[in-house]
Amino acid sequence: MSAVAEKPARAPAVMPLYPSEAEIAVAVLGAKRAPEWKSIAVLFERQGLPRISPLTGARYWPAVKAWLDRYNGLGNMHAPLQPDGIERDVP
Repeated sequence: MSAVAEKPARAPAVMPLYPSEAEIAVAVLGAKRAPEWKSIAVLFERQGLPRISPLTGARYWPAVKAWLDRYNGLGNMHAPLQPDGIERDVP
């Protein structure tokens, strides 16, 4: 039985740490395109997408999200470690 066959209508509001492939598919592609996830995931795994853990039978969602953020150019975005000037209250 394929995990994507579950086809949830939408991703949960709070994603579990080890969601099903169906939940990931909906979160990443949306409900209409979720069936495409299985083939897309194979291609993404070749580029570094975290694989399904043999222990849990699922992917670790925070790692998947972080990988997708880096893949889409958001990996180096962070707040400055120190103020970049004098902070003043503006009336």
